[in-house]
Amino acid sequence: MSPKDPKDSQETGISQAQPPIAIQDELSLAMQHQSAGRIGEAERIYRQILAIEPNQPVALHRFGVIAHMASKSDLAIQLINEAISHAPEYLSAHCNLGHVFLDLGKFDDAIASYRQAIALKPDHARSHANLGIALRNSGHLDEAIASYKRSINFDPADSNTHCNLGNVHLEKEQLDAAIASYRRALAIRPDFAQAHCNLGSALKNQGLVDEAIVCYEQAIALKPDYADAHNNLGTALQKLGHVIEAASKYRHALSLRANFADAHCNLGSALWSLRKLEEAAASYRMALDINPSMNEAAGSLGSVLLSMGKTKEGLEMETSGFGVINFDIRKGVDYNFGNSA
Repeated sequence: MSPKDPKDSQETGISQAQPPIAIQDELSLAMQHQSAGRIGEAERIYRQILAIEPNQPVALHRFGVIAHMASKSDLAIQLINEAISHAPEYLSAHCNLGHVFLDLGKFDDAIASYRQAIALKPDHARSHANLGIALRNSGHLDEAIASYKRSINFDPADSNTHCNLGNVHLEKEQLDAAIASYRRALAIRPDFAQAHCNLGSALKNQGLVDEAIVCYEQAIALKPDYADAHNNLGTALQKLGHVIEAASKYRHALSLRANFADAHCNLGSALWSLRKLEEAAASYRMALDINPSMNEAAGSLGSVLLSMGKTKEGLEMETSGFGVINFDIRKGVDYNFGNSA
C-alpha cells in the first residue's frame, strides 16, 4: 500500500508565531485550491507569499508538495527541507519529505524522515505505518512488522495497516498471522479488494485452494479490473487441474495489464501443460522481455525449447534460469547457478 498522498496531509506540528493575517488568509485560500485540485492557483499564491516572506514554512512545504506532484522531486526535497529548517517541529513536512523519498526509492532517507516525525509525535499512527512501508521496501521485515503493530496500537481501525502487516507476514511465510491480519482488515472494510486477494494467496499457500478461489472471486467482484486477482485466480485453478480455465484468467489479466510479467509466465506454464509449445515459448519470452531477471521464465523457456528439439538454446536458457547440477567425485553435488566455479 502507498503512504497517504502528500496533498492530503494536514498541517500539523508547527511551533512558531502565527503569520500576519494577510498571509494567513492567502495560505488558507491556497490550501483550499490545493485540496480541490486547483493546483495552478495554489502554486501561484504560494509563489506570491514566498516573494514577500521567503522563509514562510507552510508555503515552502506546500509548494514542495506541488513540485513533487509535477515530478520535480529535487526541488520538492529542497523546498520541504527549507520549510523544516525554519520550523523544525513541522510534523507534516517531515511526513511528506518521507513520502517524496519513498516515491523515489530512497528508503533510508524515507526511514529517517518518518523516524523524525515519530520523535516529534510518538503516537502518530500514520508515521509508524509509513515507516513500516519504508522498512519493508528496504528489506527490514521484522522492523516493518513492529512499526505496523505500533501503528495499529494507536489506530486499530486502519484497514490499510492491517493489510500491510498481513503482506509482510505473507512474505515471511507466516501464514496464520497473515490470514489473521487480512481478516481484521476485512472486518473493518468488507469491500477491501486487495485484502480479499491477499487473503486468497495466504489460503492458497496453506493448501486451502477452494477457499482461496472464493477470495479471488470476491476481489474481482469488487474490482473487475484487478489484474492481480485474475492472475492469482488462474494459479489456483491451475493447481486444481483446470488448466484451460486458468489460461483464460491469465489472458484476462494481460488484457488489463499487458506488461504483467508474472501473468505471461503463468500463461506459458498453462500452455506448456496443454502441449502448445510454440505459444508457451512466446509467453515465456514476453515475460523475459519485461523482466529479464525472471529465472523461472528463463528456465521454463529452456525446458520448452528442449521439448521442441531446440537443444542449444534450450540448454542455455535452462542453465541461465535453473542452474546446472555438476557431479564431481571429489566434492559430490555442486549447484552452480551461472557463477564461475
